[in-house]
Amino acid sequence: MSHVDETLAAYESVAARYDELNARMDTSGLVDRFVEAAHRYGSGGRRLLDAGCGTGRSSVAFGERGFEVTGYDLSPAMVALARRRPGAEGIGFLVGRLETPPPGLTGFDVVACVDVPMTYLTGTEQLRRSLAAARDQLAEDGVLVFDLNTIGYYRRTFGVPAVADRGDRYAAWFAVSPRIEPDAVVITQFDLFERNGAGWERVSMRHVQRHHSERTVREAAEQAGLRVVATHGLVGTSARERADEDEHDRILYVARKALRRDPV
Repeated sequence: MSHVDETLAAYESVAARYDELNARMDTSGLVDRFVEAAHRYGSGGRRLLDAGCGTGRSSVAFGERGFEVTGYDLSPAMVALARRRPGAEGIGFLVGRLETPPPGLTGFDVVACVDVPMTYLTGTEQLRRSLAAARDQLAEDGVLVFDLNTIGYYRRTFGVPAVADRGDRYAAWFAVSPRIEPDAVVITQFDLFERNGAGWERVSMRHVQRHHSERTVREAAEQAGLRVVATHGLVGTSARERADEDEHDRILYVARKALRRDPV
């Protein structure tokens, strides 16, 4: 099974529980950081593509902030939930992968990849192809905004075993990777246990991600015909003007079409 197919299987298996499991995630605050970046570096246009939209939480949040939103995700189960989400009326949701998105998605003022979907691109070539696809989705003066986990976050969070116990449900996760190095694949085992009568039901999955250093991102973007114009650190959903791979949780990248496109 490829890493992408493993990711698909993981999200298909947990789709019905995804929003509940991530109830503490401040999607609204994270979307605010994306909107601020789009306003600061973009054209002010309102057509937005939410690439890797999951169950549509970010898509609805963008819509509430005045954008005309289209979203897509690799998981059909997640897309089905997005289509039924309150507030999603008028948002078109499609199934597709970052490397091979649905056809016809062009002319967007903003392409947003919210909550680190690009971390599941475990090869540099996958990253380049996904960035090239995003480039083709942009209007000439559009901006791509995406976030990636820092090496510090992987070492502090993925590298430390943890258990969350909620009585009739608990989750445990730990890093399978013995060492977490820059630009390396990081594998995390996730097990969810839910009480079912007198017994327990278990959902088990692996999340296979990769740390992409800023140097790797910039090189892949250049090869894809994009130019990184800004990076900002994120601690939770609070922005920092200068990104720090060790201290911050994520880096928020902003990229635009390069003035001259090299062959991809």
